[in-house]
Amino acid sequence: MLASASEAHWQHTRYIENSFVTIALGREHGRAKGRLNKWVSAIRFSISDYTADNELHQQMTSQHLSHLASITGLDITPSQPPERANLQIIFASENALDTLLQSDFAITNPSLRDQLSRNGVCFAWLPVTESAISQAKVIIPVDRARAHGKLMACVVEELTQALGLANDSDTVFPSIFNDHSHNDFLTGLDFVLLKLMYHPAFQPGMTEKQVRQMIRHLLAQPDFQSLIDNAERMVKVDSLENWLD
Repeated sequence: MLASASEAHWQHTRYIENSFVTIALGREHGRAKGRLNKWVSAIRFSISDYTADNELHQQMTSQHLSHLASITGLDITPSQPPERANLQIIFASENALDTLLQSDFAITNPSLRDQLSRNGVCFAWLPVTESAISQAKVIIPVDRARAHGKLMACVVEELTQALGLANDSDTVFPSIFNDHSHNDFLTGLDFVLLKLMYHPAFQPGMTEKQVRQMIRHLLAQPDFQSLIDNAERMVKVDSLENWLD
């Protein structure tokens, strides 16, 4: 289906298809594309906060996870008890980052930890798998995030990437998955990518060919075309962006 002249570039069906494949199947550091990796079970999260602003961080995290749940249909609630959480979110200081990358992300290579620490602001970890996601961890060094003016952006990006849209790309915009964009909150394109990822037709382990075939089928449906048309309005409902009003 061809896009009309009035549509934004990201609303073109081929652009959405390529963006989804890049972000959902792409792998960082130039590795080849993998298979679709998504949650199929309930997400139970815990927050470990080693800063003085734990109430603010709790509110921000809960708000964004609620936003993600409303978009994807996932069951996302706090873990009881916290020790059983399959999504662990850690707010800490920059000084603790190297220790956390080793203890929580299991990165034993000092040079790799140093590289990550120097090149990143905040971090998400997903197990390397070709099936369903069963656990994820997020680390937000609060003082570093604040110094970059990215505290809310870190919460939004890392928690969203923990759902399986784990790659970043300069070719996908407007999007939080583009490290060189100025988007701190979910965009209309991000909304569509999340809707595709958590459509029941997409199953963990699907290949790029299977994913592309399914996307073309779904995007040809009138209901999905309507969703694309209204995505920019719908994504703002429950968004952390509303805190700025």
